[in-house]
Amino acid sequence: MSTTPEPEEQFTPPTTGSRERLENVVRNAVGPHPSYTIGYMDPMRPRYTVLGQGTSYIAAMKLSAAKAPAAGLDTSTQGIVSYDLCETADANIGQINMMTASSFCGLGGALWGYHLARELPHDHVTEIIPDANRNPRHFIPTATAAPLLNASERLFGHATDDRRHPPLPGSHVICANKHITVRGPAYAWAIIAVAIAKDPETDSSLFIEDCGKFEAHAYGDKAGTIAPSPAAVEEMLEEHRNAVITSIAICGENYGGHTDGESRYSGAFISAKAIYAAADEVACALACAPYILLAQDDIPYKSDGTREDPKVLLDLGVEEWQQRVWPNHEAFRTSFPPDKWVLVGGVPRREGSGSSSS
Repeated sequence: MSTTPEPEEQFTPPTTGSRERLENVVRNAVGPHPSYTIGYMDPMRPRYTVLGQGTSYIAAMKLSAAKAPAAGLDTSTQGIVSYDLCETADANIGQINMMTASSFCGLGGALWGYHLARELPHDHVTEIIPDANRNPRHFIPTATAAPLLNASERLFGHATDDRRHPPLPGSHVICANKHITVRGPAYAWAIIAVAIAKDPETDSSLFIEDCGKFEAHAYGDKAGTIAPSPAAVEEMLEEHRNAVITSIAICGENYGGHTDGESRYSGAFISAKAIYAAADEVACALACAPYILLAQDDIPYKSDGTREDPKVLLDLGVEEWQQRVWPNHEAFRTSFPPDKWVLVGGVPRREGSGSSSS
């Protein structure tokens, strides 16, 4: 018997908790710099924060996979180079001192792309995956995290062009994060998910990061003859995705979930990336969620030239926010197709083929 709910029961989590609480969060999550975000609890925060007290935070989601030539590098420097490249891929958070934290976005925080600068197409539900108990009432509806990842990319910009408001170079940024470094031939992969609390006035939303390696080999004399293929890697990642969703359901039980016969979470957004590295390459896959204070210029101006109250971000979709803050950047390109949950890249293009995995 299918546990898939009827369409009207599919993943449409609440967009806000208490409006008053979220307004307070956003007002107190604006940092001291006009053009750089900074890390929440960065040592400079209490002295220099201008628009608010810096007591709240914005969490943004980033999922990246990148590779570099391994020539001239030893094992340690291979990890350094590939990880640094991963930090600057797509949503740029390069040149930071990343510090690892546990993985929650709670009552003192808000999620970029979800609570503010919202970009969530709820019609892109990928699958309903029951938890480990296989109880139909405990299902965790899931959707691709692509819109959240793309919202972060619009916030931080790119390292090589379309620079926007990345973290201040050299600043200390607390992140929920996990990564893996892989010497080829192999795939490095990472998954990130956020489970949205049903009651955001009581519970935190939960980040889960998962990373790993798939052994691979090239065969034949044509480019693109790699095993496993990108399509096979996507299928392999589905099993890991299901494990992540199951872990979310189990974690919900730790906090008192299922006591009323229902999950602690209204649903989850989840995506994966993998990249193939050849024998002379090293790859890194990174899943992270930086906790930041926004740049002052992330708050749009009114028509009279005065700055809006930061709470306006709660009412703006990410496209409208972009038009108001970056009016000449209509052609800004994001990396994750909004209707996909997984991307696999790095496999050489076959001869005569007009496309390659991205």
